[in-house]
Amino acid sequence: MSVFSRLAALGPLVLILSACGEPAAPPQAPVTAPAEPGAVKGVSLELITPAEQPWGIAFLPEGGLLFTEKEGGLKFFAAAGEATPVSGLPEAYVEGQAGYLGIALDPDFASNRLVYVSLSTGTKAANSTAVVRGRLSDDNAALENVQQIFKADDRDTAYHYGSRLAFGGDGALFVSLGEGFKYMADAQNPKNTHGTIVRINSDGTIPADNPFADGVNGKPEVWSYGHRNVQGLYYDSATDTLWATEHGPRGGDELNIVKPGNNYGWPKITYGVNYDGTVITKETAAEGMVQPETYWVPSIAPAGLTMVTSDKYPGWEGDLFSGGMNGPDGLVLVRIDLQEGKVAGKENLLKGELSIRDVVQGPDGYLYVAGKDFDGIFRVVPQE
Repeated sequence: MSVFSRLAALGPLVLILSACGEPAAPPQAPVTAPAEPGAVKGVSLELITPAEQPWGIAFLPEGGLLFTEKEGGLKFFAAAGEATPVSGLPEAYVEGQAGYLGIALDPDFASNRLVYVSLSTGTKAANSTAVVRGRLSDDNAALENVQQIFKADDRDTAYHYGSRLAFGGDGALFVSLGEGFKYMADAQNPKNTHGTIVRINSDGTIPADNPFADGVNGKPEVWSYGHRNVQGLYYDSATDTLWATEHGPRGGDELNIVKPGNNYGWPKITYGVNYDGTVITKETAAEGMVQPETYWVPSIAPAGLTMVTSDKYPGWEGDLFSGGMNGPDGLVLVRIDLQEGKVAGKENLLKGELSIRDVVQGPDGYLYVAGKDFDGIFRVVPQE
């Protein structure tokens, strides 16, 4: 058995001990093994609709899809024709990385038609991530009765908003939040929302079983902390597992299993360095801080995260897929091979074709990706 296999086998125990304050797991090597091959020999992209800086995608159960554009707000696309604007969203703060961001449908969308959107709100001097929800009109042209249900702590930077949305199996909503770049130290303090994943009820109230629900040792909405900028979030209902990818600085992008009350280490531990090459910390592990399931050096700038649960990509069922915005050699889509819930290998796909901001599985079983820039929404077509 390899060193990595032994570490992988011990992974759950290590995470439990770390969360309980026992000695931390030793620093681990990134998974460099190739993914186990399937019947898919490669993939190509098929343009579904043009889009300008698309950020998030959500498929409607009756057909068509919604997507956000960083500056353009919310749009609806049917099976044919051009995407059309969906009115009703409040004005976003648009600057740097700020704008209209993540999107999710209510688990009971078929009956209540509720849509959730994260966006940057405020001013240059004081802005943050907010989440609003509204009812999608029957003609898909407007969000009605839009209400803000959550707002993170303010900061005065236009970077690192997190903003992915994912519903858990109990109907609670997870929201990822960045640390505003220059407020990285605050990510170690769960009494603020910088660098956290929060968990709220669908109406914005706080679940009673949150780890800091009493507000004594952390903000009641905080689920986990010590994150830098989580831009991939996927809830696996089959195993009740919340997966997250987050941006490291220069190197050290991470894939994590997110559990309540856990500290994921940023910036006390990291496998990356500052953009100018200077050292942030020499530590890659510490007591009470969780090690990633895998990490990337150099960075890929992971964005969007999903799991293939269909049979459209033979041999890839149960694997995770992450978009990438800045990978080496044009790396933009990564297949993460999971074996018994652990990372066994990785495969780089679609080198050099476009940068990917989001990746989701559609109701037809195919993967769909959003190009980061002025590209569009694409279907990922398997080549067998």
